[in-house]
Parts: sequence; C-alpha cells; structure tokens
Amino acid sequence: MKLSRLLAPLNLPCPPEDPEITGLTCDSRQVEPGMLFAALPGARRDGQDFLPQALARGAAALLIHGEADAPAPTVAVPEPRKTLALLAREFYRRPDQALVTIAVTGTKGKTTVAHMLRAILTAAGHKTGMMGTLGAFSGERLLEETGNTTPEPVALHRLLRDMADGGCTHAVLEVSSQAMKLHRVEGIRFDAAVFLNLSPDHIGPGEHADLAEYRACKAALFRQCALAAGNADDPAWPAVAREIPAGVPAVTFGFGPQARSRGVKLEPDSARPLASRLWVADCREPWPVPLPGRFNAENALAAIALARALGVEDAHIRAGLAAASVPGRCQLVPMGGGVNALIDYAHNGQSVRALLRALRPHVGGRIIAVLGAGGDRPPMRRRDMALAAAQGADYAVFTEDNPRSERAEDICAQMAAALDGAIPHTIVPDRREAIRFALAMARPGDLVALLGKGHEAYIEAGGLRRPFSERAVLEEWRKEHK
Repeated sequence: MKLSRLLAPLNLPCPPEDPEITGLTCDSRQVEPGMLFAALPGARRDGQDFLPQALARGAAALLIHGEADAPAPTVAVPEPRKTLALLAREFYRRPDQALVTIAVTGTKGKTTVAHMLRAILTAAGHKTGMMGTLGAFSGERLLEETGNTTPEPVALHRLLRDMADGGCTHAVLEVSSQAMKLHRVEGIRFDAAVFLNLSPDHIGPGEHADLAEYRACKAALFRQCALAAGNADDPAWPAVAREIPAGVPAVTFGFGPQARSRGVKLEPDSARPLASRLWVADCREPWPVPLPGRFNAENALAAIALARALGVEDAHIRAGLAAASVPGRCQLVPMGGGVNALIDYAHNGQSVRALLRALRPHVGGRIIAVLGAGGDRPPMRRRDMALAAAQGADYAVFTEDNPRSERAEDICAQMAAALDGAIPHTIVPDRREAIRFALAMARPGDLVALLGKGHEAYIEAGGLRRPFSERAVLEEWRKEHK
C-alpha cells in the first residue's frame, strides 16, 4: 500500500517520495524492508532513540512525534500512538467494520464475560472471534497468544482481519484501561460495550496515577460504542454512563432495584459441581451459570443483558451459558477419593475473598488454599491476600507466585505474618511441592484451591520465566494415586 493512500483518510500530508508500505511496527527489532516504523514515546525509552536501528533494518518510512533528520520519508504528528492505531486500521482495511465488535471492560471478570458472550453467540449460530488475556481466537482456533489483554494496534487489527477473513461475523474484545490510555483501540466504533466493575488496581508507576485516572480510562471506552451495558450495582457506573453519547441506548444489570436485568435469587446447582442457578426478575425459569458465586452471577447477568440487547434469543443465551467454560477460572479437577482441586486466577485480596466465599456453599469439607503473591508489587497486596485466605479457607499453604526479583521465601513469610495465626498454615516455597503437600493432606470432601496462576503456564523468577503447569502437576498426582 502506498504511503499516500495510508495517510489520506487521516488527512495527513505525504512526503514526496511516497514509498510502498509493506507493514507497520513500533518495535525496531521487528522492522523488515518496506515497513513503516512508528517511534512511540515509552515509559523508559523514546522510540526515536531507535531510528538508526529501524533504518538499518530497511524501514521505508518513519512516524515520529518530534524532529528527526533521517534519510527516509518521515511523518511527524503530535500523538503518534493515536496515529499508529488509525494507520493500522487503514492498513488492514478496517476489519472492525466487517465484524460485530463487542468490548468488555472492568477490573474483574473481563475474561469470564468474554467467554460467556462467545459461547452465547456461538450457540446462536455466529462464528465468533475473541481477543483477550488467554489469546486471540477465530472461532475455537487459537490464532496466537497475546502479550497484553488488549494487543498493540498493529497486532489488534491484524488479528481482527484474520477473524473476518476466517469467516467470523462477531468479535469479543477484552479492553483494558491501559489499552484506552495508550489509544490501542482508537478509531474503532464498537457495536456494543459492557462495563463490569471498578476497584482499586493497576495504580502505580507505569500504570495509572490514581483511581480517578483509572476510572476515566475505563469510561472513555463508552464514547466509542453504539450500545452500552453497565453494572448498576457498581458505584462507578454513573460516571461511566455520563460518557455515553446522546442517543446511544444503554441497558443495566445487577442485583439492585435500579437494574433492568435484575438478579433476584442465586443457589448452587445440585446437578453440576460448582455451578449455580440464577433467577432474573422477568423470567420464571432459572438461568444456568457454569461457575459459583455472586460475582460470577453478575458476570452472567452482564452477558444476558448485552446478548438480549443485541437481539439474541433467550434459548441461545441459555444454551451458551450452560456450555461456557473459562480455562484457569474456577477450573474443577476431580482428584479421586472424594477430593477435588480447583485452578483459579484470583491474585489479589478482593478476588481471593470473593472466590472463597463463592466456593464455601459447594464444599462439604475443608478448603485448603495454595497461594502466593507476586514479587515487585505493593506489599499491601500480599497482606490482603493472606487476610482473604484467613476469612475464607480452613488451611493455607503459602508458596511462590511470580516472585520476580524477590525471594519467594520472603514473600511467603510476610503473608504468614499477616495471617497472624487466624488459620493453620504451612510455607512450601516450591509451588509444585506445595500443591503435592496440599493434596497429601486432603481428606474426602476437601477442596484444594490453587490460587493466583490460573491460565498462566510459567513462573517468573530472577528475570526468567520457567515453564510451569498446575494442571500437569495435578495430572501427575492422579496417575501416581490411581
């Protein structure tokens, strides 16, 4: 594609050379001959520092934000992140317009709701793509793993194009606050967007300055949608709703009286382990929720409200919810002998507390929690996780969970100190051995809850990521104890 053609929809002037552009990137290491290199300002380094490397690798044009004396056609703009997102959209022929695009945002629950919506749309006969924490999918086929919840715009539009060309009619995207702050979805007019919740998280160096900025980034998504759905129970919803443009319809969900799709009753489903049944005010029959707890019922309400607003029939919504599953989220693994294990991504105090509370009605015996806390993160997080375990578990096994530059033993000791003897505990720094320790002490009726890793298949320590699969550890144990 000629550079002039790429720039024209943005009303940007083209340098006289007007080269053919074969691709886009903001990583100088990925430049190939003919590419446009976007030099973006970063938290640690400025992309313009890498112009020589990009040119040496064959960059045909440069996108910059300052001044540069470079032997290549150069386009200077005040906000290169926004411009790159718009250029990527043009380069991949506006793939969002070939799809019904649905954005899911919130502090917690994005991945679960995205999977629920994909299952519902699939049950309704739509081939549906999905992009988020667990990767990018075209239907059930994994396109690639994604490093970010919402990929950088070049990858995002390339993947959307893959979905559209692969026969998808719909795409569900998890959209993070960082994606909004860094303009990764700039230019996309989402057919629908759903707000789940907001709680203090992702605040600190390299993320958000404070809760107000975090909330503002979440809310900004709703300026880009043609249909909105929001959690009426969440205190942040009014501020988010104020960003919805005039004339854009909005629906609400929740358990409070102000919600349009209102949950009125939730109980465990005796026919399905860890599943629930949810009654909604305007339906006589309960809705199947494949996961336990009120927070997952709220996730189901979000999916129900949005799917209905999109015109999906209730029968398809029910079928989709019943079939939905989320790797690493309340993933039940029967271990034999009346003992169950559970893999979940709960990795802060709020999520650990909510999960353990949700599990309690489904567990006849003890809940043995195996958990740690990430290194190089605020110490308050590990204290909160320990206190949450004390409130919801019967026994805690403290172990490693991405200690990064810290020692796992030190993190575990801090968590044990925060526990202050509230429940029995043991420290086993090696996560594989910690899981085996918990399984060895489990009795019939007990649940061993592995918290914090979820879908992750690695442990990050000492600057390296070593492969690690909790599912593999559980399978190894089952084979040994047949």
